[in-house]
Amino acid sequence: MCVLAALAAGQALALSTDRNQPMDVKANYLKTDQNKNTNPDVSTTFLKGDVQITQGSIKAHGAEATIYQDNSNKPAKGANDSGGSSKIKRVVIVGKQAHLEQVHDDDCGLMIADADTIDYHTDTDLADLKGHVSVNQKGKGEFHGEHMIYNTKTGEMESGDNSPQSRVTMRVEPKTAAPAATSDNNCGYPVGAKKPAKTQDEKH
Repeated sequence: MCVLAALAAGQALALSTDRNQPMDVKANYLKTDQNKNTNPDVSTTFLKGDVQITQGSIKAHGAEATIYQDNSNKPAKGANDSGGSSKIKRVVIVGKQAHLEQVHDDDCGLMIADADTIDYHTDTDLADLKGHVSVNQKGKGEFHGEHMIYNTKTGEMESGDNSPQSRVTMRVEPKTAAPAATSDNNCGYPVGAKKPAKTQDEKH
């Protein structure tokens, strides 16, 4: 049974447009494996050396990373490839320590997390953080523990269990007198294609 560790009162929704943005990856070394003999529908990409991953406001880096892609929608060899594409299913980042950060929708506040291993599942929006986990939400609070599940979509955090060995610590900052101003520009991050401006006839 897990204990919910939501920093501050109420949940902070993560930037909703992040999942619609492309994922950019940089590293010193890269190796891909199509898994033809094991699972042809899944390919893996191994990265090593100053790995940097960006997707919208999500930024992560570590010493090594493995990216798992679902190729089940890709067309067969020689077929028309206009309708298929690879989908990133999972990203595992390791380091001393691996780092993850993301902006929140409601107040453009920054969530910063560090752990020995960050296992991010894009289909569920869950990031599994293990090993010397530290999470800080500026102006809201901070968390320390050995394991945490972070929902990159809703901002929910979950950690701990009922065993005597399980301990989590959390600090909640006092509420400020004036709440942070909300943003109407997606916190400065792209939202996608802009709508065309209305013509003079459409305005009347």
